Amino acid sequence: METPEGQPDAPSDAELIARVRNGDLEAYGELYARHHHAAERMARQLVPANDADDLASDAFAKVLDALRAGGGPDVSFRAYLLTTVRRVHVDRIRSGKKVQSTDDIASYEREPETFDDPTVTGFESGAAAKAFASLPERWQAVLWHTEVEGEKPAAIAPLLGLTANGVSALAYRAREGLRQAYLQQHLADVAGDRCRWTTERLGAYVRGGLTKRENRNVREHMDDCVKCTAVYLELVEVNSALPALLAPALLGSAGLGYLAVASGTKVGLVGFFVTGWKKVTENSTRTAVGAGAVVVVAVAAVLAAMALTGNHTPPAAIDQPTKPPATQPTQPPANPTVPPVKPPTVKPPTVKPPTQPPASNPTTAPTSAPTTAPTTAPTTAPTTPVPTPTPPPSTPTPPKPTPTTPIHYPGMVTISMPHGGGAPALQGKAASASADSGVNFVITIKPPAKNPNPVVIQLTYGAELAWPLTTNPPGWTCVKATGSCTAVSSATPQPMPVTFTAPTGGSAADRTFTVSAKTGRLYDSAAATVQPKPSTDENLLKILDGKADPDVHHRILTVAPHAGRTSVTLKITYGDALEWPIAANPAGWKCSQTTSTCTAANPDKPAPLAADFDVPDKSSAAARTFTVKAQADLVSDTDSEVLPAVQQDDSLLQILTPTPGQDPNPFVYNRFLTVNGAQGRRVELDISWGRNLVFLPSFDLGWTCDRTSDIRRATCWTNNYKKSLNSEWNAWFPGKGPDNAVTVHARVGGREDTDSVQIPPSESRR
Repeated sequence: METPEGQPDAPSDAELIARVRNGDLEAYGELYARHHHAAERMARQLVPANDADDLASDAFAKVLDALRAGGGPDVSFRAYLLTTVRRVHVDRIRSGKKVQSTDDIASYEREPETFDDPTVTGFESGAAAKAFASLPERWQAVLWHTEVEGEKPAAIAPLLGLTANGVSALAYRAREGLRQAYLQQHLADVAGDRCRWTTERLGAYVRGGLTKRENRNVREHMDDCVKCTAVYLELVEVNSALPALLAPALLGSAGLGYLAVASGTKVGLVGFFVTGWKKVTENSTRTAVGAGAVVVVAVAAVLAAMALTGNHTPPAAIDQPTKPPATQPTQPPANPTVPPVKPPTVKPPTVKPPTQPPASNPTTAPTSAPTTAPTTAPTTAPTTPVPTPTPPPSTPTPPKPTPTTPIHYPGMVTISMPHGGGAPALQGKAASASADSGVNFVITIKPPAKNPNPVVIQLTYGAELAWPLTTNPPGWTCVKATGSCTAVSSATPQPMPVTFTAPTGGSAADRTFTVSAKTGRLYDSAAATVQPKPSTDENLLKILDGKADPDVHHRILTVAPHAGRTSVTLKITYGDALEWPIAANPAGWKCSQTTSTCTAANPDKPAPLAADFDVPDKSSAAARTFTVKAQADLVSDTDSEVLPAVQQDDSLLQILTPTPGQDPNPFVYNRFLTVNGAQGRRVELDISWGRNLVFLPSFDLGWTCDRTSDIRRATCWTNNYKKSLNSEWNAWFPGKGPDNAVTVHARVGGREDTDSVQIPPSESRR
């Protein structure tokens, strides 16, 4: 792991990609600034110069869509972007060749991830391209920038979040990993044991790491085996001509032109052929026919790609219809305050008194006079009926208007805590509800005596609170949708217990609730503020695995977003076998190794925080455990992990005997202690030997050795491995067994290896 002091200030491509996936478009702007020149350079190999900017912009848009959808690259942004430029160009060509009217354009749209370009199928199916694709994306990125684009480690360091030395070390490991992966592509097809023996040693043969006898056996086998010779020739190109192999595999025929512009030199197919032939002649391998076959296949694939894609100009872009602006919702007017309507005054109707009827006037006059007078007088006088007068109607009384003006009735609503402030004693279900978790209150309603009107209360609350009831409280009927409750008894409503889930932050207004009560014309209201309480949320913190790396445990600490937070802090503790894992000035965080804490710059949406642990020694589980506690206002979460210890790697260490021409001192026994894949890294060698041997002091530059005279043991180390350690030995007595054995234990990052050698050796060489 890079030290905090050596870490570059600028965020790496991986950090910027993670921020883009979390919605940070400013991070994508920085990625655009870093890579748009390369995208335009690639576009100019495919289209005329005046169309290159449009093609590059379309490719950037495609990559942004992929990242937002959770896809796209994690580290190797440049290679993914250039591949997208090529794919967008081919899509344009295809769409220009076949134009078809349709009402459903969605069925014809394609994402870059589903693209399959047949022009480079030959390259992409080759062993070198497959081996490259099998590597971790971090290794792919460093190989692309160092080998294909030819950039210096200092220029690549900010893109990968490493120092220049770290880039060099990573590139060394990546090249070695590519060679090993390439050989693995061929081992599955090897039938005979002799071919397998040769194929397994071709990597060391290319690097000159075999003994004379092994070199001779490999050459003799390849003289008779065309298949192994072809594998060797391809491996030579993997070892020395990565640009000519990888650029066409990923970028098609335009890859060679892109490399020529990027490096200022011509990278052609002839150079690709000459490189392979030169390596063959240097190793005296008589396989000219095999070499020609391999290179001709590569030439044919590139020429096919050039023929299919080199002469097409993309059609003009189709103008897209302008979308109508979204209709703005109309804000409803506020309800005006309507004054109470005064009922009209009702006037009594005016009634005229009836006239007095006549006393004896007949209602009708006789039609004719009597013909004769009565002969005799009547014995009694006739009774004249007196009509009963009709009494005048009474004046109607107008109805008295019902008053509607609200009247404030202070003291009708009281909010209290259940165990203080004069709160009433609760019984039964009310007492049980009050004992639930959360913050408890009791709402008391006191209407006038013998109140006949219904009692209704309305609950409103801030953003940090929620509906405080799970069921209807005793004596009440509540509706959550309207936030209202109606008392069963209008005269004596029962006290209502409510329980609010304890808030973990927010302003006082966000934590305040109000109770408004009404009965008839009477109204009253009261409010209370809920105090926040600490709580635990298991979804607050997540520890995610980063990229697989045998030398470093990469972890990503993520905190769930939440609006309105004031602070987010991470506290990192770890066992004795671990060290502080946070790089200096991580994007979006301010960290302190002294206090082992990191504070988010944006509490609402903290950026992912990378934590890189060196692989610990084989110590106890407690010594290899790290713990992260996240604190977001009053919400907390804690996660921990036990990291695996160092792993065995049998290919890490080699104890080599120098040839007579390489032997620096023929009077002693020299042994070169070589560590593979450790260039630029810290290397520790623990050396022990038998009683018949003497370890002479080492004067190799860059190495430091510490030894004890009375113990046959020494420790040698270097913080920047550049070359093998030359160990010199004297033997008092020849012999075999432990007394004449030298044992070396090597440790690099998360890998270790142990080898032994016998001095004097069984063969004649010293």
